[in-house]
Amino acid sequence: MAASWFLLLVLTLFQSLLICPSSEEYFPSASTINQWVLKMQNDLVTLARTASGVDQLAEIYLKNKNLYTVEANNARQLVESAATNIEKLLRNRSKALEHLAEKAEEIQGSHQWRDVFAANDVVYYNAKEDQMESENDSEAISHRIKPVFQDDPIFRRQTSYQHSAVHIPTDIYEGSAIVLNELNWTAALDEVFKENYNEDKTLLWQVFGSATGLARYYPASPWVDKSRTPNKIDLYDVRRRPWYIQGAASPKDMLILVDVSGSVSGLTLKLIRTSVSEMLETLSDDDFVNVAAFNSNAHDVSCFHHLVQANVRNKKVLKEAVNNITAKGTTDYKQGFKFAFDQLRNTNVSRANCNKIIMLFTDGGEDKATETFKLYNKNKTVRVFTFSVGQHNYDKGPIQWMACENKGTLLGKCLIIMLMCFCR
Repeated sequence: MAASWFLLLVLTLFQSLLICPSSEEYFPSASTINQWVLKMQNDLVTLARTASGVDQLAEIYLKNKNLYTVEANNARQLVESAATNIEKLLRNRSKALEHLAEKAEEIQGSHQWRDVFAANDVVYYNAKEDQMESENDSEAISHRIKPVFQDDPIFRRQTSYQHSAVHIPTDIYEGSAIVLNELNWTAALDEVFKENYNEDKTLLWQVFGSATGLARYYPASPWVDKSRTPNKIDLYDVRRRPWYIQGAASPKDMLILVDVSGSVSGLTLKLIRTSVSEMLETLSDDDFVNVAAFNSNAHDVSCFHHLVQANVRNKKVLKEAVNNITAKGTTDYKQGFKFAFDQLRNTNVSRANCNKIIMLFTDGGEDKATETFKLYNKNKTVRVFTFSVGQHNYDKGPIQWMACENKGTLLGKCLIIMLMCFCR
């Protein structure tokens, strides 16, 4: 009601201002207008006090004054204290996330792929076990973990801090080799989950999601489907969750390094041009990129002399420049990687400041550029992916070493389609 009166008052004033009096009509004097302004002011103040209830609050306070104490607060100190607490919270969360990511990568790297598993080789708790019909899954359930759940006041549901739970999408066959292998190696993440929780008891859910759709979360808890889909079909897939999509497509600073020595010619050069163009198409506006070419020296292929945003215009400029590169001279990986690291270390330009990647396209070579990596990438902060392109008899050992020693991988010319998996 108060808001309606206020709106009516404003409309009335607006209407009166729109009416332009003729020379014969009486125009209000300055004192009259001043009275109107004072009247509006008093009405607005009354309206605000009535709507906010400030007078009632003051009355309640005065009646119960003996129950309260008034203390002076230092506003700056309050803000600094809040900022410190938030910083500590985020730092602890970041530390737990980094620990989990490093351990997951380490465990996965040491895992040996197996095509066949015995009945009891893979043991885990399926979070949807209670929702499954026992007659259709009796064999699989026989070798699963049976956690002892307790009511948890923090999560307001039953949990078990002794185990993690596994969720597998409905349309994924959990008996497939790839799923069984992931179930096998991700079981070791339970200890990592527990370590993180013991370090910070305020941690809530810890979740690992894989590209196959398998999700392992801690603490273990029976799956609760809140989607309300018809027939109660579980449509949850970790790969469709915003945090997974954002993590898989996290911003990147990418330097694409192209070998343009004399041995890279003909079909190999055409393959490199196509591969680099396809690589550029996998990048989004959140990424920053540049393309450099090298033989005995290194240089930018376009007018860009630093990383630029991977928008449509800039990617078009880079692709056109890549299509004009020519092959000549000898290969010097040291010069190429030095040039690449220098651009990634340039902090005077806009950049993603997240993942740092060097993509090397080459037909192979003998040099490992060991000293360059020791000097520029001692802490392995930049990942190096190497692509062996073309049909040749060069030893892939050196470029494979470059990738493996710098948290990357070696890909062949037939695996260009996999670029999106590594870059997104």
